Amino acid sequence: MTGIVVVTHGKLAQALVATAEMIMGKQEGIKTIGFEAGQDVMNLHEKINQAVQLFAPEEEILILVDLLGGSPYNASAMLALKQSKIKVVTGVNLPMLLEVLPARSMDVATLKQMAVHAGQSGVSEFVFTKSEE
Repeated sequence: MTGIVVVTHGKLAQALVATAEMIMGKQEGIKTIGFEAGQDVMNLHEKINQAVQLFAPEEEILILVDLLGGSPYNASAMLALKQSKIKVVTGVNLPMLLEVLPARSMDVATLKQMAVHAGQSGVSEFVFTKSEE
């Protein structure tokens, strides 16, 4: 099973996972990390590394972060550069989580593509067309 680590600014990671679990039930093999004000990137990097170490050594890991170029992304990317079993996807949202959580038996490369697709397709706009009567 692919492990999942959600890393965001503030408490967004915890809220997203809690909401996903409200819909899908309790999930195993998922960790959350919040980057708090005053924390430095190296401290965040160490927290992410510690979360990754909680998974089995052979387990692949998908790290979902909130913002491209943000501290959670930068710290996660540093780990992914050193460990090929880690893949990073930015723009984490609820549709993305709901898609990847039940599919974690797939390899991390496939799961990464699913995450990107679900995250993008989960964004749309409401359009109301007034019918002519």
